[in-house]
Amino acid sequence: EIPPEVCASIAQSFESAGFIAVRSSANVEDLAGMSAAGLYDSVLGVDASNPAEIATAVKEVYASLFSRRAVLARHAAGVVQSTARMAVLMQTMVPSEVSFVLHTESTQSDTPGTCLTAEVAVGLGETLASGTRGTPWRLEVDKTTGLTSTTAFASIGTALVMDAGGSSVKTEAVDYSSNALSVDPAARAALGAKLRDAGVALETAYGSAQDVEGGIVDGEVYIVQSRPQPQ
Repeated sequence: EIPPEVCASIAQSFESAGFIAVRSSANVEDLAGMSAAGLYDSVLGVDASNPAEIATAVKEVYASLFSRRAVLARHAAGVVQSTARMAVLMQTMVPSEVSFVLHTESTQSDTPGTCLTAEVAVGLGETLASGTRGTPWRLEVDKTTGLTSTTAFASIGTALVMDAGGSSVKTEAVDYSSNALSVDPAARAALGAKLRDAGVALETAYGSAQDVEGGIVDGEVYIVQSRPQPQ
């Protein structure tokens, strides 16, 4: 059990946040030689003012370290089970209009060091992280020129979105016929340029290719996390 005073302190620190995302940060997660996307649980839309709700979410995320799927994945990767550790992170929810996963070294190009690859989906990033059925937009962006090529169009039927007041998370159907990223090449080019700037800055700061997650709100890029890109 988590001491009540700990959860009360967490709630107090997020006093004006409204809702938070509770996520895993494991020492056996997304290593340079092992990708663990979606392997451990995240809990979205947790009421930041409710200590009991925070405690429940933390325990759910931590318990996913010992799920059957996680244990089998570590075994397959040759990771010693007794070395598995997890911290649980809490972040203010970002009401992303679209979310992205960005590899600063292209996973598709014949010259990966010159391009980056982005996968983009409508709404919150859990759609991408959990491997929801369907295809995201896939963009290849030249790191030097910013030239953006579309290699796949999105077909994921639903999106997780925050309501206008940020008070809840809900699932909505996606209408791609009116979405700018589907119908307007200029919108994809503009997004590609923003992601190129963010990706190059992170790769330069950390000194290696990065696997990045983030979202776009009102045209601004928000980075949720950056880690070494699996090779």
